Amino acid sequence: MKMIFHHTVRNILLHSALLRNQYVIRVLGAALLVAAFLGTLDNTDLVHSHEARAAQNAQRILDTGEWGLPRLFDDRLELQKPPAYYWFVACVSYWLNSGQVTAWTTRLPAALMGIVCVVGVYAFLRWTGHRDAALVAAIVLATASHFTALSRIARVDIPLTAVVAFSILSFYLGCKSHCHGKWNHPLIWHSLAGVNAGIAALLKGPVGIALIACPAGAWWLAEDRRINWLSWACLLVTAVLVGLPWFIWANCATYGEFFRVFILHHTIARFSGTSPQLATHPWWFYLPRFTLDFLPWSPLFFLGIYCTAKNNLWKADQVMRFSLICFLSMLCLLSISHFKRADYLLPAYPFAAIFIGCFIQNLLKKKSTDIQRRVMNLFHGTWIMTIICWIVMIAIVEHRWYACTESSSFAARVRQQAPSPQPVILFRMEDHLLSFHLGRPLETLVEWNDLKQRLTRSGTHYVVMPKEYLYTAMQIISEYKWSIISISNKINKKIYIFLLVEK
Repeated sequence: MKMIFHHTVRNILLHSALLRNQYVIRVLGAALLVAAFLGTLDNTDLVHSHEARAAQNAQRILDTGEWGLPRLFDDRLELQKPPAYYWFVACVSYWLNSGQVTAWTTRLPAALMGIVCVVGVYAFLRWTGHRDAALVAAIVLATASHFTALSRIARVDIPLTAVVAFSILSFYLGCKSHCHGKWNHPLIWHSLAGVNAGIAALLKGPVGIALIACPAGAWWLAEDRRINWLSWACLLVTAVLVGLPWFIWANCATYGEFFRVFILHHTIARFSGTSPQLATHPWWFYLPRFTLDFLPWSPLFFLGIYCTAKNNLWKADQVMRFSLICFLSMLCLLSISHFKRADYLLPAYPFAAIFIGCFIQNLLKKKSTDIQRRVMNLFHGTWIMTIICWIVMIAIVEHRWYACTESSSFAARVRQQAPSPQPVILFRMEDHLLSFHLGRPLETLVEWNDLKQRLTRSGTHYVVMPKEYLYTAMQIISEYKWSIISISNKINKKIYIFLLVEK
C-alpha cells in the first residue's frame, strides 16, 4: 500500500496535465483534507490543559444533565470561557459514543469546524465569482501549519475562527446583495451574520463580538457606508437573542461572580494588561508569529501585499480589498491588547487565505500560459507535499511525541486503590489532565486548615499532593498516619504522591 501511495503522489507531481485538472485537484484535496483533519484524532491521549477541561465539563454535563454552568470534576465552576464548546463536545459524545467523553469526541468538534471553515471560504469565493481563487484560498487555509495543527486540538480557537469568518462574510454578502431573490436577500445574510455573532459570544465572550465588529466596521466605513435599517436590525436582534440570554442568566446564577471572573479578569484585564498574573507582550508580537504559523504560505502573503501595492491590483478586486481590510483590522485590534497568544490571531487566517486566492487569480490573468502552468504546478506541489507531511506526522511522529501516558497510568493506580465513588482529595495541585483520568468524585483543597478539617470526617481518606508538601503535611497534621501508596513519574514537571491517611 505504501508503494502504491508514493507512486501515485510522484505521478501527480510529475504530470502537469493532471495538476491542471480541477476535478482531480478537488477530489485529491478533499481526501487529503479529511485525512489531515480527522485522521487518528484518538491516536494520542488528551495532552493540553484546555482539552482536559473541555472533557471534564462535557462529561459532567452528560453525567448530571446540568447544561447551564460548566463545572469540573471537583464541582468548581468553570468561568474562564462560556460553555458553547463544552456543549458541542457533550452532544458529539452523546450521539457518537454513548455519552462517554474520550480524546476523539473532545477533539472532533474542532476538527469538523476546521473543515467547515475551509469549505465556507471556498463557497464564499465561488458565490462572489472568484472560481480560481476559491480553490486556491481553500487549499491555503487548510494547509496553513497553525490552522491545521489547532484543528486537531480540543480548543475553542478553530470553532471561533469559523463563526467569526462566517459572520463577517455573511455581513459582506448582505451589504452587497442588491438582488432580493429567495436565497439572496440582505435579511437572510445579515440574520445569518447575527446568529454566528451570537455563537461567537458563547464561545469567547465580548472578544468574539469585537473580532467581528472591528473588521466588518472597518470595511463598511472604507467601502460601503450604506445602511439597510431592517436587515441591520435583524443582525442585532439575532445576535442578542442567541448570545445574550446565557450571559445574563450565568451572572445571576453566580451572584455576579461570572462578571468578575470572566469579564473583568479574563477579558478586560487580559486586554489592558492590568492583571499581574498575566504576561504582557510587545505590539509587534503577531508579525513574526504569523510569519511562522502561516507557513508555507506567509511568504506568498507578503509577496501579494507588495505586488498589490506596487501594481494597484487591489483597485480592480473588491473582494481582495475586503479580505485585506479584515486581516489588517484584526491584526491591529489584537496587537493593541497587552496579553497575546499566537492562537488569538487564527480568526484572521481565513481572510489571509482569501487575499492570497484573489492575488493569484488576478496575477495570473496578466501572465502567459507557460508562466501560469509553472506557478500552478509549484503551488499544487507545495500544498500536496505539505499535507503529506502532516499525515506522516500525525500517523507516526505525533504518536511517539505524546507516547507518555503517565497521567492515565498514575490515575489508574489511584483508582485501583480508591475506586469510585470513593472521593480523592487533590491538595495544592491543579492538573486537569490527571483530574480527568481520575474521574469523579474529586475534591480540590488549597489551605492546610481546609485539609485538616476534611480529614476529621470518618473513614479512610485518599490524598494526592505534590511531593514537596509531604513533609509539611506530616508536621502540621501529625495526629494522622500518612502512608505512601504510589509515587508518579514527572507529570507537568511535578511528582505526585498518592497517600492513605488514617486517624
